[in-house]
Amino acid sequence: MGSTGSGPRDYAVATERALYAFSGITCYFPDCPTPVIVFVDDEPISNVEIAHIRGANPGSPRYDPSMTDDERRAFANLVLLCKPHHEIVDKRHPDRYPPVALADWKAQREAAAGIDKMSLAGISEDRLVDLIERAVASNRDQRLVTVEVGLGFAAPGQAVVLPPATAKDFLDLDMYKDLGPKVLILTVRNPGSLKAYVEGHGVRFAPAGASLAGPNHFPLLNPQSPCPIEAGESIPWFYDLLTVTRMVTFLHGRGQRVDELVGEVRLGSGERLESNPLPATYLPL
Repeated sequence: MGSTGSGPRDYAVATERALYAFSGITCYFPDCPTPVIVFVDDEPISNVEIAHIRGANPGSPRYDPSMTDDERRAFANLVLLCKPHHEIVDKRHPDRYPPVALADWKAQREAAAGIDKMSLAGISEDRLVDLIERAVASNRDQRLVTVEVGLGFAAPGQAVVLPPATAKDFLDLDMYKDLGPKVLILTVRNPGSLKAYVEGHGVRFAPAGASLAGPNHFPLLNPQSPCPIEAGESIPWFYDLLTVTRMVTFLHGRGQRVDELVGEVRLGSGERLESNPLPATYLPL
């Protein structure tokens, strides 16, 4: 597998793959949540641009005349940046971002993927492909995200979750009326060691097939998407329970069965996750 040309932007296929594999799924700029890949109609689309640590051409930010074009287009000299951060780093404020800063972003990000500097020193493309597979496998092991759906109340600053099988017996009791609005709660948990990003969420009514896709019934309580979820963190999204039950009643009225509700989440990595089903009989219909 070789380079496609001889200029500073003629990147080898393995080099581009490595940047995406070692990125940890987001822009290399520190704490930027922008995913490197987004899905449009289930088709993966690149959402970032390749940036040079030391500039590609004379006059470029951080240009080093002592480097060869082979060195400029090499993996060791490249990072992935979302378009806004690429604009900031290379055009608007390049003086704020010396080569050592970008090199540090790269080293930290790739170390998190289990790749060290010694592994990358004088690397061949064959070896690079091996490391790509290693990084992808490592990320797969670290990312562990689960989805749950339940019933309860959207109390300020927290979710009050009731036991699903008996929730409808308690939702209308006077003792709970001051807790907050009655809700269906979709909870995303990240018990793994790798940060994840929720790109979208919804609730599917099965087997009817209809969905509530990402409604924001409580904009002051629900986080905006895309939403980062740190390792060990869990975040709830609240769906107005009256809207959910009306949807079930509407589908029943059209002769469509609703046996269960399934929470659905789309991650920035492209992964699609589902919760265990919540039986429709648990709803206060």
